[in-house]
Amino acid sequence: MSNPWVKFGALNAPGAKAVVTVATVNNDGTSIVTLRSGQALRVQGDSVGVNNKALIQGGKIIGVAPSLPLQSVSI
Repeated sequence: MSNPWVKFGALNAPGAKAVVTVATVNNDGTSIVTLRSGQALRVQGDSVGVNNKALIQGGKIIGVAPSLPLQSVSI
């Protein structure tokens, strides 16, 4: 019989994902990224070029994000 808490924990991702814009790629394997709110953040990873969109999770770049237009709708 497996532990139900282990199954429950597996449902949660290891952290929230966010789409960011890469501002700077550093020589030490980190990058400075900008969130949609305008805040800057240093994350691990240098696989995405400057001015491109990246997907981050847990303080690491996990991949390239498509550059899609952002639309807000108020209801």
